[in-house]
Amino acid sequence: MEFKTVEDLKNYLKNMQNFRKRRHPQDYIFGIELEGALVDGDGKPLKADKLIPHLNSIYQDFEFGGEAGACQIEIRSFPREFTGEALREKEEYLQDAVQDIAELAERIYKTDAIFLLIGANPHPMVLSDEWIANTPRAKKLAEWRSQFPPIRITSKEIEPRHIALIIQSIHLHIQGKSPKDVADKFNRLLYMVPEQIALSANSPIIGGEVVDYAEARLLLYEMADGGNAGLPKLKRYPVTIEEYGEYVDSFSPILASSLTEKVKERHEDNRIRFEIPFRVENRVYATQCTVRENMALIEYIVGRLKYAQRWSRRAYPDLKEIEINRIEAIRKSLKGNFVWRGKSIATHQYLMECIEKAEKGLKALDVMPRYLHILRRRIRRRKTSADILKRWFERREGEMEEKISYLVNRIWEKTKKNQPLI
Repeated sequence: MEFKTVEDLKNYLKNMQNFRKRRHPQDYIFGIELEGALVDGDGKPLKADKLIPHLNSIYQDFEFGGEAGACQIEIRSFPREFTGEALREKEEYLQDAVQDIAELAERIYKTDAIFLLIGANPHPMVLSDEWIANTPRAKKLAEWRSQFPPIRITSKEIEPRHIALIIQSIHLHIQGKSPKDVADKFNRLLYMVPEQIALSANSPIIGGEVVDYAEARLLLYEMADGGNAGLPKLKRYPVTIEEYGEYVDSFSPILASSLTEKVKERHEDNRIRFEIPFRVENRVYATQCTVRENMALIEYIVGRLKYAQRWSRRAYPDLKEIEINRIEAIRKSLKGNFVWRGKSIATHQYLMECIEKAEKGLKALDVMPRYLHILRRRIRRRKTSADILKRWFERREGEMEEKISYLVNRIWEKTKKNQPLI
């Protein structure tokens, strides 16, 4: 169902209340979107469009599609009840899909191929008009972003229309049991944004250069997207879905002709999807280098959210504190300090408490944690993939392209073995 206007949304919700016997949808149904970049053995981008139809013909559990960049592939899973078995199966299916993508590309292009799972493709070649996907939406958005000035990072300037071509994320969709519950999920995920960034940071290399941020992709995308990305620009937490609808409707559309489409143009850390059944979409995680690490982040956020909804009785933290902590996580990942309710706490200490909450939340869903130990290890060592990738890149001698080739091949070895970087 598509909502053309906020009034359509309000009328639908009003009619919902009139049907007392209508069964509410099941809670914690989840789906994922995993984005990766197709590159050759030197890290140079390869066109992905030739692969997608064949992938869709052989897989029943996933859908494959393109993204803003011509070398990007998005893998979408169908909604499913969150269980430990469902997550384990997704890990196995995704691992197979990652391998199949690379093997298919090798047959088509007659060269070594890598399906690179990383938050920001490090090769500068992708930052050009040549790699804008050949779709009306991608071309229109690139044209729209061209109105904004170049973004300076390290020694180079990047055109905003090229930023989306290098960025890969993992999106987690979680269905709520009612419109009110979906609004609550959105608000709780909102204040969890800094911890999610700190745990998943892995984008310290942009355009072949090391930057001063652990998770540079978020700042770049926010600047490139004219304010449509980043932390939602809310003045207060939306109590209802209608309030969130009014927030979305307050922005001028780019291509959208309906409220449902306007939501998709808010490339923010979290958003509520106005499709039936309603769900919240978490978009802040960078794609991790191995499937297991991606599963760990999904397991964490579901458990953490369940804990917050069941046991948390404290008022939501101030939105300004979320913004401050978000920047701290982008800059320093696990090595910084968060400020909550006016008090400072070391990020790693705060996150160790959050891991325990996530574990308790999973058990409330009758799920035994399978992947949380990966994140717990990161916190104890105060290192994320960003630290590992930066070290690999900086310690490798040679020209920039040689270092990129070394980096992506080392990542690919970990990806193929499904062996976490840390």
